[in-house]
Amino acid sequence: MTDTILEVRNLHKTFGAVRATNGLNLGVTRGQIHALIGPNGAGKTTAVNQITGDILPDSGLVSFKGENVTRLAAHRRAARGMARSFQITHIFENLTVAENMALSICTHQGHNFKFWQNSLKTKAVREKLPAALARVDLTDRADLPASHLSHGEKRQLEVGMALTGNPDFLILDEPMAGMGPGGTVALTQLIRTLKGKLTILLVEHDMDVVFSLADRITVLVYGQDIATGPPDDIREDPAVRQAYLGEEE
Repeated sequence: MTDTILEVRNLHKTFGAVRATNGLNLGVTRGQIHALIGPNGAGKTTAVNQITGDILPDSGLVSFKGENVTRLAAHRRAARGMARSFQITHIFENLTVAENMALSICTHQGHNFKFWQNSLKTKAVREKLPAALARVDLTDRADLPASHLSHGEKRQLEVGMALTGNPDFLILDEPMAGMGPGGTVALTQLIRTLKGKLTILLVEHDMDVVFSLADRITVLVYGQDIATGPPDDIREDPAVRQAYLGEEE
C-alpha cells in the first residue's frame, strides 16, 4: 500500500462554458516527484489553484495527508505543510537576497510586521538563514539586491523561500519558464537534491526536465487525466503521444 500525501478525486471547475477541470483524479505518493503535464489550456494551473486553495472547485475532493481540505483556505493548507512556487517569480526585487529569505523565515515563524525593523537580527533568522541560503546555493549572493540576480537565481531564491516553512509538499509551477540552458541545469540539480526529502508536484513544459526528474507523471488534457504512470510508460502511451508528446523521440 502506497503512502498517498495528496489525493484528488473527480475534481470539476467550470468558468462559463469552459471546463477547466473535468473529473480530474490525481494521487501523489509521499517522497516522490510527481509531474503534471499537458498542452497549453489543459487546465494545469486551475488544477493547482484548487489543490492549494487559491480557488475552490465546483465539486470533487482534495485530500491532503488524509484530511479533506477541499474547502480549506489557502493559508490553512500552507500551515499543514503545503508550499508553492509560481509561474511568475514572487520575490521582493528591492530587497537583498538575505532580506528576502529573512522575510520568509519570519513569516513562517508567525511574526507580525514589526520584524521589518530588524529582520536580519532576530534569533530565528540568525539560526536559520545560513542553512536556508546554502540549500539553494545563494550564500555568495546574500548581500546582492534580488533585482541583480539572474532569472535562474531568482527561481532558486523563490524555491528557497518556499522551503523556509519546512513543507511536506512543494508545488513547483513551471519553474523552468523563461530559463536559459544554464539556469535549467542548475535548477534541475537543485530539485534533484530535494528528491526524497519532501514530496514535489512538478508542473512543467520542458519534457527533458520532466523525464529526468519525475517518478510518476499524470497527463492532463481538457481538464481530464488521460494517463498516469512512470516516465517510460507515459513516453510510450499511444494516447499521450497523440494528445501531447507527438511521435518525436
